[in-house]
Amino acid sequence: MTLLKKLALVCLISAYFFSCKTDTNAIISVDKKTEYAQFVKAMKAEGIATGNILVYEDGAIVFKSSNGLRSIDPIDSLDLNSQFRLASVSKQFTGMAIMKLKEAGKLEYDQNVNTILTDFPYDNITVRHLLHHTSGLADYERFMRHNFIPEDSTKTYILGNDEILKMMYAENLDLDFPTGDKWAYSNTGYMVLASIVEKLSGQHFSEFLKDNIFDPIGMTNTSLYKYQVDADANMPNRVFGHRLSLNQKDYIADDYHNLNGVRGDGGIYSTVDDLYRWNMALVNYGIISKDYLDEAWISGKTNDGKDTGYGFGWFLDYDPGEPKVVNHSGGWVGFVTFLHNEVDAKSGFIILTNNSGENFSSVFGNIRAIRDGKTYQMPKKSVYKEMAKRIYDTNVKDAIGFYHKVKADTIAYDISEGDTNRLGYLLLNEDKVDEALAVFRLNTEEFPKSANTYDSYGDALLMKGDSLKALENFRACFAMDSTLTYAKDKTEALEIALKK
Repeated sequence: MTLLKKLALVCLISAYFFSCKTDTNAIISVDKKTEYAQFVKAMKAEGIATGNILVYEDGAIVFKSSNGLRSIDPIDSLDLNSQFRLASVSKQFTGMAIMKLKEAGKLEYDQNVNTILTDFPYDNITVRHLLHHTSGLADYERFMRHNFIPEDSTKTYILGNDEILKMMYAENLDLDFPTGDKWAYSNTGYMVLASIVEKLSGQHFSEFLKDNIFDPIGMTNTSLYKYQVDADANMPNRVFGHRLSLNQKDYIADDYHNLNGVRGDGGIYSTVDDLYRWNMALVNYGIISKDYLDEAWISGKTNDGKDTGYGFGWFLDYDPGEPKVVNHSGGWVGFVTFLHNEVDAKSGFIILTNNSGENFSSVFGNIRAIRDGKTYQMPKKSVYKEMAKRIYDTNVKDAIGFYHKVKADTIAYDISEGDTNRLGYLLLNEDKVDEALAVFRLNTEEFPKSANTYDSYGDALLMKGDSLKALENFRACFAMDSTLTYAKDKTEALEIALKK
């Protein structure tokens, strides 16, 4: 799983602590609208993009905003018609596609997958296992990272379900665990679900979604996009992922991945207004009957009877007997997204961003806080980013001086061992070895009891060519924490190399 997907899941887990708000008093809504607007304005004044946001209460939209860049080449701003890649927020549409096939009598949830996809090499995995993330299927991202070798290094590859499943079937991969024994988030499972839809419907997944979900509820700006790298005249509002470079000035594209053609676990592009229509179609049972959605919003179970907290493409943020609340996060390339639906209250919110998760947690947390009647809090300034800027603008000595100047100001600045360590590795990635050495050395001085700082410093020393001092730091790391076996492995490998 990519870093951005891990981040999105962390954000999702934090959403479990939501309190359901059903108060729709008009005065409170007006106050909240003002607070939302002030928050976005304050973030924008600090140069912080908040992406596209929509909040609704009791079925009515109370706030919408757009703040950020749709494209960096050429530079173009977001607007409310901008179509974002949803990443894993797409999974609920895949779940709905399966429900529509069930409604049409074309499958059963407890039907074995290999009765539909005859090449599927596992006997006991059912459609329900795929929906609930309890199949045990190996992760296709991990598999492709280790097994896909481009025939032409100059070619841009965009792989999809058919190529990936063919490769995975040929390997006859072992399951990660016996089917049903555990819950493990599975992009592979939802990729397989999309292929099931195509086999049973005779349509490409994009066509099935359009005919059976998007068009019937008026989601005219939503599609399963056939990815292309460059701008597409047929999709002028498409959003491109990007990130800020380490120098804190330049923008870098973060939109392409060779797995961008996979469908089922992601790949849908949409707008905040269309996603609002989707949530309202669900709560008003305008897309499928209540019986189907009630089943989709019941927790899956492992073989020992434990609830997983996941339905048919939604995380379930409520206990039995409480008002229904379902949501999902998404993260892929430069996109981080969140869709929250308080079903019984007909309230919720949507956040769509495309700047590689930059300040997403602050946007997410403040939207939650304002909905709960609290005042927004501006994010603290990042010391490691301020240091990076100074390294590029002046030198690392200036950056370290800045660190010492502000490190006690924990109210205004966010500072941590982990962030400083991250800066060191980012500098190594950009071949700034001397600067990285200085940053890692600073971390060992500031956090002398942390074993990991010595391992990182050792990595930089090794890149500099100082094997003896690197060995000294790897040894120090393992001596402080014997669970860090990677430091032991580095120590032993370096000792052997030095003896030759």
